[in-house]
Amino acid sequence: MAKKKPQLKRRRARAPGSKKGKRKKPAKPKLTLKQRLARARKLEALDAKKPASRKKARKSQAQTRDTPSIVITDSVGRWEQNARNLPDDVKTVQRLLEMAAQKLHAPELDPNGVDGKIAQPPRHSNTVAAIEAFQSRSNISIDGLIEPGDQTWQALLQAGSPPADPSHPFRNDDFPQTYIQQISVRLDDPDHPLTLTCTGPKADSQSTGPFRTSPGAGLTGLNCNDDATSRRSGSKCTPKGTRSVEGFAPRLNSDSRATYVTWFMQSRGIACHYFPSVPEYAASHGCVRIELVDVARLIQDNSLVDDTEVVISGTWTKPPKQW
Repeated sequence: MAKKKPQLKRRRARAPGSKKGKRKKPAKPKLTLKQRLARARKLEALDAKKPASRKKARKSQAQTRDTPSIVITDSVGRWEQNARNLPDDVKTVQRLLEMAAQKLHAPELDPNGVDGKIAQPPRHSNTVAAIEAFQSRSNISIDGLIEPGDQTWQALLQAGSPPADPSHPFRNDDFPQTYIQQISVRLDDPDHPLTLTCTGPKADSQSTGPFRTSPGAGLTGLNCNDDATSRRSGSKCTPKGTRSVEGFAPRLNSDSRATYVTWFMQSRGIACHYFPSVPEYAASHGCVRIELVDVARLIQDNSLVDDTEVVISGTWTKPPKQW
């Protein structure tokens, strides 16, 4: 008896011109301003979570203030100038000369070793030759002698001192005596300029700007030019007014591209920081985006918690897109 062939299921013919369309996802309901503010507050809370505490930052900076300075106890250099040439003092001078030779790309300043010794006669001493080369380069009377506090010592201390903290390469060599007193940001398009005001003995030699930034775009429908609105939590505006630096962080929690963070309204997660996109209009979520990473590092390395002010002023203009 012949086996029955299995019946194949017939596909239903499609009507001419019909298309197999994917099911459309239901359109998301538009959020109200109240809902968008609530969502923005959550983002601010994420950014503000676990930053370096103000107490911890103050303790760290107090330690910097208490760091012992480089000193010599007596004269170093030519024996015939009655130099004492105590071994520890000679080593200190030799290290500073080595560092100055590297920083200034001047091999004639290199004493060729740190051994705590000044050879006799002086013409055989690489250290004395380096001291005299440094005096000549610095337009100081050449006598081959360094004494505590004299002109040669002060100049060598400045030229040869290593950074106070290698982890802060943009910190000035007189910090915290010389520091950023004020960070000023104007909200005016297109550059939203940021300028720095320094104070201290070496304030005149510091970089001050102006530098390009981009402030907060604000939530759709909000006017960030209004002072009260700009300070509103969740508004995504950069808050107008004067505040103090509150702490530092390596990056924002919400976006790892935002680095070298200097907080000035920690409760809202608002800071100055580097960001790779800095357009000529307000574009951030409330922070001040800085165009150059070196500027963000300069600010972070030379600001003091509580002592450095952040001033936000000027006229905010509504950008092409708000959040």
